[in-house]
Amino acid sequence: MNIIFTVTLPFFALIGCGYAAARLRIFPEAGIPGLNVFVWYFALPALVFRALALRPLAEIIDIPYIAAWAVGGWAVYIVTAGLARLLFKLPLGAALLQGQGAELSNIGYMGLPMLIALFGEQATVPAVLAMLTDMVLVQTPTMALLEVARSRDGHPAATAWKVIKGFATNPLVIAVVAGGAVAALRIELPASVDAFTELLGRAAGPCALFAIGAKLAGQPVAHRFGEVALMAAGKLVLHPLAILATMALTFGIETERTTIAVLAAALPIGGNVFVVAQSFGIYAARTSTAILVSTAVAVVTFSLLAGLLAP
Repeated sequence: MNIIFTVTLPFFALIGCGYAAARLRIFPEAGIPGLNVFVWYFALPALVFRALALRPLAEIIDIPYIAAWAVGGWAVYIVTAGLARLLFKLPLGAALLQGQGAELSNIGYMGLPMLIALFGEQATVPAVLAMLTDMVLVQTPTMALLEVARSRDGHPAATAWKVIKGFATNPLVIAVVAGGAVAALRIELPASVDAFTELLGRAAGPCALFAIGAKLAGQPVAHRFGEVALMAAGKLVLHPLAILATMALTFGIETERTTIAVLAAALPIGGNVFVVAQSFGIYAARTSTAILVSTAVAVVTFSLLAGLLAP
């Protein structure tokens, strides 16, 4: 269990530093967007690009793994959304956000640096594949369903274009395409490019985790805690169990990738759920509370699971 103290707790301590700095106003709220820009547009893309560019293409294209992650994720999504409708009589849009929150892991900002620390560079590909699967097969349909649920402007083509444009201009998607192209063409990275992307990628973990903590310090807190507990429990309990079942029992994925996937599923709720809720003007307060609660609880649950599963 030494891994808890040497790897996972320092990562959560970085989140705590960001939270404390924001609460004490040492780190100004106005600085959070700038830090997020650095992480999202520079550090994380460099980390992802370098990791994929240095891998064989066959290792990157893993259809059974993608299918297992999607099936397990959608199972949790549907169960959680259904329970939210049944137990709390939530409207469709709020139930959809319950389902997405239970499925969407904070892989980009938290999972990538933490899983790489636990497993080395070989954790990058399965983590990125899980993140891309969520973007394409979970977040995109959710956005479309939310648009239908609120029945606003009535222009499905315009909505579809917004979703496609947002996906195509996503810096992580661009990094994946570029890294995959380098791997497919078997191009050897110049030493200067390799050194630059390695240096920039190393900044992703500390900056992203600090940014998470600072952002959480300003999140609103909601009442009706039962709804929050359902979303957090779906994320931290149901999602890892579902991914374990689909990876190991159904699709027969190799042991190390299964372990990485289960730990990725055990991460707290990703911040994108709050962004979507805010943009659609529904369920934002309880979504933000669920993110805060799942992150706090994951200090214990993720650390214990990592201690049991990680090498």
